[in-house]
Amino acid sequence: MKPLEVISFKIDLSQTYQKIDGFGVNINSKYWCGGALKPIVDLLIDDLGAVLFRVDVYGKSNWIDPDGSLGPSSLNQEHYQKIYRNRVFEDGWGMMRYLNERGIAPYIAASGIVPSWMTSDGKTLTRYEYFAEMMHSFVSWAKHKAGIKFTLFGPLNETDIGPPEGPKVEPEEFADVIKVLDERFRDGLEDVKFILPEQAYFNTDYVRHIINNPTIAGRIGVISMHMYSNIPVEVLRKFVDTVRGSLCGDRSIWMGEYGDLDQSGEMEWYVAWISTYRLFNILEAGFNGAIFWDAYDNYHDHDEAWTIYGLLRVGRRIFTPKKRYYAAKQVYRFVRPGFVRVDADVESDKVRILAFTDDKREELSIIGMNLSHEPLYLNGFLEGEYLGIEKRLSYYRTNEEENCVKVGELNLKTENYPYSGVFFQVPPKSIFTITTVK
Repeated sequence: MKPLEVISFKIDLSQTYQKIDGFGVNINSKYWCGGALKPIVDLLIDDLGAVLFRVDVYGKSNWIDPDGSLGPSSLNQEHYQKIYRNRVFEDGWGMMRYLNERGIAPYIAASGIVPSWMTSDGKTLTRYEYFAEMMHSFVSWAKHKAGIKFTLFGPLNETDIGPPEGPKVEPEEFADVIKVLDERFRDGLEDVKFILPEQAYFNTDYVRHIINNPTIAGRIGVISMHMYSNIPVEVLRKFVDTVRGSLCGDRSIWMGEYGDLDQSGEMEWYVAWISTYRLFNILEAGFNGAIFWDAYDNYHDHDEAWTIYGLLRVGRRIFTPKKRYYAAKQVYRFVRPGFVRVDADVESDKVRILAFTDDKREELSIIGMNLSHEPLYLNGFLEGEYLGIEKRLSYYRTNEEENCVKVGELNLKTENYPYSGVFFQVPPKSIFTITTVK
């Protein structure tokens, strides 16, 4: 039997990187059903650790005139009264009010196709003023009539792809759309900030047109992108650096959608593993937050299809956590909002480790992945000021057999020289967390 390898790693608390806003889920509020989903929202907050909720109320952006029969005449207060008081929107308001009760300000998003009369060819957005009026009516109702407490709104989704994900908008036109939206939102919605560009393909084609535009930079609250493939850390970091060197350099950068698009249902451990690997890339590159697609299996209106991307499997009135839920929990639950990433140096490429602490250096969370097919011993040391971190460390683990199981408690230091740091064993192909967070 091959002896286990001992791999050392070092955490330097004096070398800090980005602050973490938190993690969360994209969520379809049509399943709220007058509050029936409260226990599921509680599970996502209290057990998973989600704090970012990207809420899509309608599923398409044609709610004002779904079949296109009314035209611009639908943009009036009498019609708004009817639309925003219907069951679909009442469920959206209800879910978001409950999120407010739980101390969470939702990120309200719009996606999917727009009414045909807002386009030139059935897919390309051209009537910006009509689009801005519709979005203003929606957000204004949410804030002033429904009483939702929020500041972040995503008006557009994956415009680089176009329908069914959103209307088609070319990169050169994107800033013009945002200018019209910004102008309309100056009427009663001055405090609402946009999350942009929510692009499908990962490049700077769209973001470069907005981050240095002085007319709209002040309206941007968060820069956000989407990721469903293995984009290297270097590519992600270059994007972060581009934003940091712009007029929007002080804004948060999120991955507004990430995960994996397998629809077979036969690759659950793979999806859990690869989604976590991508999350590690996102964090190592300097992103401040990430939002998993999707909270639970559901019917996607803009795709007009049932999808199984959820962290939770949906049955008849039953929601069951999948393996990907427990993998996400290894990070979401223990890397809390306000934590900062600190330097982690590992002497082997068989293991991947990231580390996070709070401003007072009283909490510590080390997240990692054993990338190899063999069990390993890990021996970790802390450098820098960490006198406040005196608690015992809890050890949690997820692999094909375990689901974010607490497997023990560890000391920051031991007397077992030379293995006198945080010393523990990691099974093959496993995700682990060593943390002071309870």
